[in-house]
Formats: sequence, C-alpha cells, structure tokens
Amino acid sequence: MFVCFCSFAFMNSFETVPVLILDTVHPALISGLKNQGFIVEEDYFSSAESIAKRLNHYQGLVIRSRFKLDKSFLENGKNLRFIARVGAGMENIDLTTAQSLGIA
Repeated sequence: MFVCFCSFAFMNSFETVPVLILDTVHPALISGLKNQGFIVEEDYFSSAESIAKRLNHYQGLVIRSRFKLDKSFLENGKNLRFIARVGAGMENIDLTTAQSLGIA
C-alpha cells in the first residue's frame, strides 16, 4: 500500500481544515489526515445534490469515483482549496473549473 501526505504550502495550519471524504478509503488515509490535524468527516451515502448544498463548509475533498465533480457541483465549494483523488485518473473531476476556482 502506498500513502502520500502532501504538504499544502498555501495552508497555514491544518488545525481548522475540514475535509470531507466521499468514498470509502483505506483507514490509514483517515487516521493519517487526523494525525496531521485535519478535521475529517465522512459521507458515503448522501446524494451529490445534498453534498453540494453544504460543500462550502469544507476546504478539502477526498473522492474515488462515486460521482462526477462537475462545474455546478464545484461552484458550491466557495472555501474548497483541494481535491484528493484516490485512484487513477482525473476524468471525474472538471479540472478546468477546479483550476479557475483556485482549487488544487
């Protein structure tokens, strides 16, 4: 298993960085984020529409392939600063929109 915890230079402190995990991931990822001080919430069952309505509460998003992160979804993440994709490829993320919104 390979786990990478990147340094986010644009964040001053992880203490108040809420991250939403949308798909099941290895427990090491969740514990690693928590050990680094991230506030981790998990939501494996809500619809994309329901999550979009509260997306502005999070600065980070972790997804595998549950649903597509398109323009209309990402525009709800006013405070979103990064998306972590667990797996291969980025085809389920609208990268153009993410970049235009300043999401890494």
